[in-house]
Amino acid sequence: MAIKVIVFDLDGTLIDSNQLKYDAFFKLFPFDAPPPNIIEKVLDEFLEESRYVILREILKRVDTETINENELDNRVLALATKYNDLIVGGAKQCNEKPGAKEVLELFSKRYKLYLSSTTPEASLKEIVKHRNWNGFFCDLFGFPNDKTSVLLNIIKKESVNPDELLVVGDGKSDRNSANSVKCKYFRISNDSSLMALLDLNLKTTNLPFL
Repeated sequence: MAIKVIVFDLDGTLIDSNQLKYDAFFKLFPFDAPPPNIIEKVLDEFLEESRYVILREILKRVDTETINENELDNRVLALATKYNDLIVGGAKQCNEKPGAKEVLELFSKRYKLYLSSTTPEASLKEIVKHRNWNGFFCDLFGFPNDKTSVLLNIIKKESVNPDELLVVGDGKSDRNSANSVKCKYFRISNDSSLMALLDLNLKTTNLPFL
């Protein structure tokens, strides 16, 4: 069936912010507290999880004996606030991925577009508003929504079959959510991917999705 709805990821898909988000975790902590290798290992394992999950895991590995759950919750919230301050400004100003605006302008006239991200929803809306992209999307979904639930809600809301929905993203969470609901997936693997998406005929049944 032809595509009717497209769900975009944000970071690494529409804007070039993945490195910004990665580096921000190291800026939260003084040098060697926790050791950088702990942060690196956590990011290797949990990179596509929310900042809350990542920060909790870092703190648990640094202080395995004395930290209690209430203290852990408070420290995670405090660090998450600092992390948000570090990245929101950067996400507003960083380069968009090549072809992002062209894709949004063209596809918003042909399809129902949605945005789904692990960025907290309030921050997500702030970033999109700053970039004047609000008019392209029917709705925006950020943390604490999980990507699979978002897709199921969109399918229900738009009354479409799963194979009429396309997920466009760069990460495992995008691919896994698409696989979970059995919809199509297009991977953003490099700076030419969005321009390649523009050249596809989304009305055909045999699409070269990755």
